[in-house]
Amino acid sequence: MKKINYLYFICTTLMWLCIDKLLSILTHYHPAWLLLLPAYCCWYILSAPFFYIIKKRKGVKKEFVTYYYMEAQWATFWIDLSNRELAYLCMLNPFKIHYLPLDYINNAKIDVRYSKDKKYIDHVNCIFFINDRRTKIRVATRGRYNLIKAEGEGTEIINRVQKFINLLNRNCETYL
Repeated sequence: MKKINYLYFICTTLMWLCIDKLLSILTHYHPAWLLLLPAYCCWYILSAPFFYIIKKRKGVKKEFVTYYYMEAQWATFWIDLSNRELAYLCMLNPFKIHYLPLDYINNAKIDVRYSKDKKYIDHVNCIFFINDRRTKIRVATRGRYNLIKAEGEGTEIINRVQKFINLLNRNCETYL
């Protein structure tokens, strides 16, 4: 499962050398060229989420029948039970929706970490193996100001992830 497009981020980082050279040349002529630096920083930070949103809205291929849809923190998953296929799109690899057969996926499980007093959920992970290679996807995290109560919202998140895991573990006969 390719979660990061290293080529894009390396090229975007190396582009900084070109921007730096261009700024050093052009600022002698006019200080307005200094606006190129904030524009580049905005592009570097916001381009991956921008392409991710566009690709997610575009959706999956036409012959893909979406039975179940799950959105994690940095990824989106679609399951097609008729073709037995999983489609996923990762935030740090936003240019392509990847497809793989459900037969490649096994041993899916949920990992829930609670706070010390068990009132809040610290984070929820979905762990599964693709061709015997471990993959961990963070589904929900307790942020600085976003507490996930274990009773209400936490139960909904766990149920949603558990349904996804049941589908990955080929327990989909109950859902058809």
